[in-house]
Amino acid sequence: MDAPDPRWTRGVDLFNREEFFEAHEVVEDLWNERDGPEKEFLKGFIQAAVALEHKRRGNRNGFLSVLETAERYLRRADPGAGGLDVTALVADLEEFREREARGETPAWPRAAWRDGKERR
Repeated sequence: MDAPDPRWTRGVDLFNREEFFEAHEVVEDLWNERDGPEKEFLKGFIQAAVALEHKRRGNRNGFLSVLETAERYLRRADPGAGGLDVTALVADLEEFREREARGETPAWPRAAWRDGKERR
């Protein structure tokens, strides 16, 4: 993405506010318009949001299954795709899954902008 689409910044903001279903809905509209590596990256982000919504709703199997797909797409993405620190997002998702598996209550993962600035 060259200049951030307002739907993208809105989706990331919703994700970081732990409004995962809404984040998925907003970014899915953008995903439908894209192709190539950008589309795959957006799919990974959407799947991460869906996985976390499954977790919130108590669907552990859905959480684990969709999270695996999300991580696979995100690992293939450019580390700065969409202006995010994708490597940090993947690490945050992995840590969340590992801590959850140990019975801990981890903080929800966040999507950090590479430049460290928040967008709204």
